Amino acid sequence: MNLFDSPDVSAEKLQSTVEGAVNGLKLYKLLKTSIELEIFDILTKKTTCRQLSEKLGIEPLLVHYILEILVKIGLAKKNGEAYRNTRLSEIYLNSSSDYKRTDCITSLEEDLSLWNNLASTLKGKIVKKDEAFFPRIVQVMAEDCLSGELQETVKLIASYNEFKGSKTLLDLAGGHGMYSIAFNQIKPDLKCYVFDLPAVLEETSKFIENYESNVKTIPGNFYTDDFGDGYDTIFSSYNPGGKNPKIAEKVYRSLNLGGLFVNKQYFPEKGKSSLGDLLDNLEWNFTNFGKSNKAAKRFTFKDDMSLGEYMNFLEELGFVVMDVYPINHLNITFGTRSEDKIIVAKKVR
Repeated sequence: MNLFDSPDVSAEKLQSTVEGAVNGLKLYKLLKTSIELEIFDILTKKTTCRQLSEKLGIEPLLVHYILEILVKIGLAKKNGEAYRNTRLSEIYLNSSSDYKRTDCITSLEEDLSLWNNLASTLKGKIVKKDEAFFPRIVQVMAEDCLSGELQETVKLIASYNEFKGSKTLLDLAGGHGMYSIAFNQIKPDLKCYVFDLPAVLEETSKFIENYESNVKTIPGNFYTDDFGDGYDTIFSSYNPGGKNPKIAEKVYRSLNLGGLFVNKQYFPEKGKSSLGDLLDNLEWNFTNFGKSNKAAKRFTFKDDMSLGEYMNFLEELGFVVMDVYPINHLNITFGTRSEDKIIVAKKVR
């Protein structure tokens, strides 16, 4: 090898990719640790580096760099020697905020742990039980929807005359029940029911109690159990059966004639795969669930239909598809902008 011969391709792009990945991981770890140390609770008031150092029992120099990094990424502001939350961190990272996203952020650690020893993960899939997974994830999804998507969705559906005339609503696989609680708040005479697995409904009941709501729960498995009948509105959001024809048939049977079916799901667009999509698809296949029949792409399951196939199937059942809305709110937990859709359909025969 002649040491004066340079490579015919620059290493700059490779180095940039590596640095971006490593710095991203460092930032996540710092942010997660800042949440765990309750730094954003402390910074609700002006706090100096030394004061924070004394509270945390951490060397002042290390605290200085943590605070300066938070300033650099827009999560803290500095005035003289004092630091304080920005409006962004005050709303989403303060543990007392109604809109906190701390569970959303810290929960990512479990998935990241699968990447720590990727070779081992790739060679042996990890099996998780639905009953253990879903109660945990509903807490994260509850936080996520409160950042704007719940408000946008409920206001949209409330504008339909069919909803205004509804007396009963079924929230299918409703998880945290926040949508039912919100629907009931906007229309107090509406009787709302959340249908989900018994283990999940234990978490649902906590949200219902916290919001002092009169929403009721119905235990069951939507793959094997009926939902009942006589509903004027059925709402479905990001659940494993949301694109499944058999579940759509059950919805049709449970809904009153003239009733409204609102289905909010992740519909991946064919031919579009960003780097993030590919990474998420890989991670999606690290694990299996005991009962959920996962398919190859993230947030997809066995027998799922595409957006076009699903709408055609609804029409064949006896629905008319009234509207389809792209979700412009960035849903961190499930999908990306414009790949999530709200389908609004009416049972006409």
